[in-house]
Amino acid sequence: MTDALKRTAWYLLSIYLLAVYLTFFHLLNAADAEQIQRLGAAFSAIWLSSCFVFQNCFRNRFEFSIHALITLDFCFESLVANHAGYSFYYCAAGFWIVFLTYHHLPLRQPRAHSQETVATA
Repeated sequence: MTDALKRTAWYLLSIYLLAVYLTFFHLLNAADAEQIQRLGAAFSAIWLSSCFVFQNCFRNRFEFSIHALITLDFCFESLVANHAGYSFYYCAAGFWIVFLTYHHLPLRQPRAHSQETVATA
C-alpha cells in the first residue's frame, strides 16, 4: 500500500469511527435502559471489528491498541441507564482530536551512531 493510499484510508477510517462514536451517543439519548445495553454490545462489536479489519491503517500497535480500547468506553457507557445531554459529543470530538494529533506527530527516529573510531590508549 502506498503512503498516499494509506493516508487516505486512515482519514476515511478516522471519519468512519468518529461517525460510529457520535451515532452511538446520539442513540443513547433516545434509548431506554434495555436498549442501551444492546446498543453498547452492538457498537462494541462494530468498533472492534472495524479496528481489526483496518489495522493496517494505523501507524503502529500503540495507535491500534488505543483505538481498540475505546471498545471499553462503549461497554462502560452501556452500564449507565440514563443518558441526557450532549456532553458525550465533546468526549468523542476530544478523542478524535487526540487521535488526529498523535497520528500526525513525527515518529521518533533511532539515532544514527557515528562511525567515528575512538582512539584507545
